[in-house]
Amino acid sequence: MKLKIRNLVSPLYNKVWHTPKGRLVAKIRKACDDLPRNQRLMVVTILLSAFILAAFFVFGNACYKMGAGHARQSLEIEHIEAIPIQKGLRTISDENSWTLKSRLMRK
Repeated sequence: MKLKIRNLVSPLYNKVWHTPKGRLVAKIRKACDDLPRNQRLMVVTILLSAFILAAFFVFGNACYKMGAGHARQSLEIEHIEAIPIQKGLRTISDENSWTLKSRLMRK
């Protein structure tokens, strides 16, 4: 069953993902290879600078929101309630042995 589905989906997947991706990679590689060395260095520098500026903006925006109190959430404290325990029982193993003894006594 899986093989049938894979055989049906595989050509569609290749047509939608692998073929366009391969063409795009080939075009970008050809465009980069055609650029002179100095121009390629300038493109890489500009893209790296844009990435660094975007990272600083995201970091600065997060710090600003924390400082302004927008990122703070109020916490509601809930206390744990006591568990009802039968008198005479101290541990879980005592409870298990007590239920076992009561079952044996019924027989």
